[in-house]
Amino acid sequence: MLARTMRNVIKTIRERWATRSVGAREKLWDKEYGSGFAEQLRLPEALEHNHTLVEFLVSAKKNKRILDVGCGEGLILEALEKWGYESYVGMDFSEVALRIASKQANAKTVFVHAVAESFVPDGEFDAIIFNECLYYLREPLRVVRHYEKFLSAGGVMAVSLFTKTERVKRLGEEIEKEFRVTRRATVRNGTGTWECYLVER
Repeated sequence: MLARTMRNVIKTIRERWATRSVGAREKLWDKEYGSGFAEQLRLPEALEHNHTLVEFLVSAKKNKRILDVGCGEGLILEALEKWGYESYVGMDFSEVALRIASKQANAKTVFVHAVAESFVPDGEFDAIIFNECLYYLREPLRVVRHYEKFLSAGGVMAVSLFTKTERVKRLGEEIEKEFRVTRRATVRNGTGTWECYLVER
């Protein structure tokens, strides 16, 4: 069920993305979140890759200052809470998702409404997360390069891809070719397969 849902959402967004304005794309995502799409992402099997990304950060001692690009409802925070963090910035352009995510806001956790391709965050981060978001972007590698500038010295990027299409698999190959991937893990269960990467500068 989750695999079919994710595949359909990816296909729908990609088909409509190129010809839509930012405002239209935002409405498209608001509709997805408003329809309960994120409930599928809360299933235990859909959260496994979140724990893998956080384990990458903890092992590299980079779970301090974190930027989560395309954070959605902030689901990765549940995995981060176990290990702790100094500051977390989650950004997304779906106001519907951010309304839910913002319930977790506190002195060290903030959420920002912005467009991934052009957002300029304040300061630098030990870790930047791209959790199941890159394949929705028109130029995903360019976006990764954009955020690479906001890494602190020795900072890392954590990426997860739900590999249900050949295009997503190719994106994973491109990431390994264009960036310095120091860890990779495959999360596979009855709902599908996720490829997770830790990228160092």
